[in-house]
Amino acid sequence: MLGYVAIILASVLWSLSPALISRYRSIIRPVVFTGLRALIASLSILVSLINKDVVLEVLDAETILLIISSALIGPGLGDICFTKSIKILGGFIAVVLSYTYIFVAQAIAVVFLSEFMRVSLVLGAVLAFSGVVLVAGSDSSQLIVKREGIAYAVLASISWGVSTSLIKVALRSVDEVVLVFLRLVTIFVVFLPLGLVIEGSPPRNVFKRLLAVASVTAILDWSLGMYLFVYSIGSIGVSNTVVATALTPTLTTVTTKVLAGEKPLLKHFLGVLMTSVGILITAFW
Repeated sequence: MLGYVAIILASVLWSLSPALISRYRSIIRPVVFTGLRALIASLSILVSLINKDVVLEVLDAETILLIISSALIGPGLGDICFTKSIKILGGFIAVVLSYTYIFVAQAIAVVFLSEFMRVSLVLGAVLAFSGVVLVAGSDSSQLIVKREGIAYAVLASISWGVSTSLIKVALRSVDEVVLVFLRLVTIFVVFLPLGLVIEGSPPRNVFKRLLAVASVTAILDWSLGMYLFVYSIGSIGVSNTVVATALTPTLTTVTTKVLAGEKPLLKHFLGVLMTSVGILITAFW
């Protein structure tokens, strides 16, 4: 039960970041932004490790490879593509498309990790994502002319799906908090220098705003959200965890509308309800 509570809380936190990124997308450089967020989040996790006196274990080569791969593929490459998609399509549409990672992760979990695909899990996933599609509704016309944004969202979906499955395997050998910390350090070490080379340093006149957005989204997505996500995978498995994250795109509709000063429509609330029912079916049936 705690696993479901954790991932629902993570989904709520994750619904806030796309709205913030969309609002400030004109000043965001995706690769630098990803590296900067990882740096901020890793520092906050390090404080937690120190306060709890957690000892960094000596890990075998296979576990280290799994951690590095899950970091570079998922919150590294995946979040860069996700940010690029938001810059092109806007926060909500990018979230809807990227969250098809649910089906990628479930397929990998069933085929390679021997997770059982219950009937309730299938029904819950279909209902949950139907809520996402309902929310997308009238906005779908944007997709026809913005293929690049779609491509980035699809890449994010695949990256997140693969990375999620790698996390479950890595958890057999490492503590959740240590796993999160090592993933964040990997992302920071690789993507911040790479971003500065490829995209250049952010202009001074926008750096304070960029740092503020990076700090808030780093705490929401990675310091808190990533730990809750990893904990949930270890507690209830990949398939159940990813279904619950379908709540994020429906809630993102509300957050993006509020931050943009727009009024949510009735279908947005119906979509949230459908997604919530889908999650409840998965959790309790």
